[in-house]
Amino acid sequence: MPERPTVSVVMCTFNGALFVEEQLRSVISQTYPLNELLIFDDASTDGTPTILHQFAANHPSVKVNINPQNIGFTQNFEQAVKAASGDVIAICDQDDIWVECKIEKMLAAWRPESPLIYCGALLFSTTFPKNISMHPLYRQFEGTDARKIFLRNTVSGHALMIKKKFLPLVFPFKEDVMYDWMMAVTAAYNGGVQFYPEVLVFQREHSKNATLESGKNLTETQRRKAYKEQVIAHCRAFQQIPQIPEDQRKFAETMTALFQQSLSHSFYSPLYNFVFKHRLILFSYKRKAGFLSYLKHSFKRTLN
Repeated sequence: MPERPTVSVVMCTFNGALFVEEQLRSVISQTYPLNELLIFDDASTDGTPTILHQFAANHPSVKVNINPQNIGFTQNFEQAVKAASGDVIAICDQDDIWVECKIEKMLAAWRPESPLIYCGALLFSTTFPKNISMHPLYRQFEGTDARKIFLRNTVSGHALMIKKKFLPLVFPFKEDVMYDWMMAVTAAYNGGVQFYPEVLVFQREHSKNATLESGKNLTETQRRKAYKEQVIAHCRAFQQIPQIPEDQRKFAETMTALFQQSLSHSFYSPLYNFVFKHRLILFSYKRKAGFLSYLKHSFKRTLN
């Protein structure tokens, strides 16, 4: 990258009038100068477009696009990212709050070989938590062995920055594959993922947050099935990533087949054996895991 890379912030909005202005203020107040803040609204039916246009009128770097009809998050996000012109693209949710030095700190720490860097994030509802630190039970992924996030992704889109020249490797986005998960695995096999160990994003928890609310009304059986189908879709996509080592491609292939076969069994021992055998890799996100914990979590991944 250039010594002073240009930065595009990309935000997708939909019916976010309640919180979007606070997030806009936190983005525009960044200590590192922004090339642009691109906002693509997916035909909101509340006051979001009005707020966006009013904000853009006072900030020349803010550019607003309102879709004439709703096209869904995946298509909207892809067109937004493709429109960005900066050397670096920072992803932004409509209802979070950024620490004002977020971009500056991450750029300063970014190693040249890594196409993607992300920082810590912390949930909040109405007030900021007093203890601003990373979760003590979970380890954030970084490095080049993406098998560590085949079962659980720790790379959140709202906390990541990605080099624009890397994006052709992740296009087009797939409807059944989470873009941040796909970006993280692709980056791991094409230079490595870097983690910046400081909380620089506050993720707002509220009843209309699509990510946090998804799955809350499902039964335990439905939740397990949905999780397995999610792993299947992602591992199938991971097999096609450029530069994935052959042994890890076969690993993803085996996981896809075993999870697929397990859908027709109440308990599928071949999947259990596979997960437990590779527990140190697949559960590397757990900081404090003993033998019994590995047994329990391997068993839970197998049940229907």
